[in-house]
Amino acid sequence: LMVVAGPGTGKTRTLIARILWLLQNRKVKPAEITAVTFTNKAAKEMRDRLAHEIGVRNARKVHIGTFHSICFQMQKEKEDIVLLDELEAMEIGEEILKKFQIKGGARQFLRQVSRWKNEGRPENEELSEAFSCYDQSLKMRGLLDFDDLLLEGLNLEDGQEKRFSYLLVDEFQDISPLQYELIRKWNKNGRELFVIGDPDQAIYGFRGADAACFQRLETDYPGIKTIRLKENYRSYEPILNCAKQVIEKNPGGSRALTGARGDGPLVR
Repeated sequence: LMVVAGPGTGKTRTLIARILWLLQNRKVKPAEITAVTFTNKAAKEMRDRLAHEIGVRNARKVHIGTFHSICFQMQKEKEDIVLLDELEAMEIGEEILKKFQIKGGARQFLRQVSRWKNEGRPENEELSEAFSCYDQSLKMRGLLDFDDLLLEGLNLEDGQEKRFSYLLVDEFQDISPLQYELIRKWNKNGRELFVIGDPDQAIYGFRGADAACFQRLETDYPGIKTIRLKENYRSYEPILNCAKQVIEKNPGGSRALTGARGDGPLVR
């Protein structure tokens, strides 16, 4: 099920409602549900709301977290892992920049490494060698960076299928190609997949997000059902009318947004 939610239509609230529906109407076991969010803060908020509805004990059984925290927990169940901290990452980055005589700062280099791991190898041969050297440096130290957590998640053997029987993904427009592959792997033997997002809010392309994920999902899952949330709870009608003239320039046709707050002051 793919829910395309316009701005201000309550994506997280809709995701929580779906979880409650699975628990209360379908009698799904909490431990068979995994909900993926994009921040730890959002995960905590979701867990708190569920606890209010179904009790703390049952809410704890639902797997809620970011891609990274879920992969970390799964990896930790297999073996002890040590994550690279920011200071050591900067030191390794500086060493490699110096070794390969690459211009720019360590922080910029680390961002490039992250894009490489999320999207694939760069065409630039010099950078490719530098990235491989970075990877070797981490392996020699027995460390994983945050992107390695996702890559290791792809390589984990099956055996965790039950927790992904019902997989729900929030802020779908923000996922990277690597995270998309994780969704496919986790849903491989799953019973249901539910994603919710807004392609018009896809603003994180600079850090690897792939706004084409909606079209890709429709291609990979031809039987998927799409629901569009059109009622905006946040803004007055004049604000929506003004905004629609901008976002309708994006691909995908006209945006049918209606405001729950009715008329209001004109946009100045």
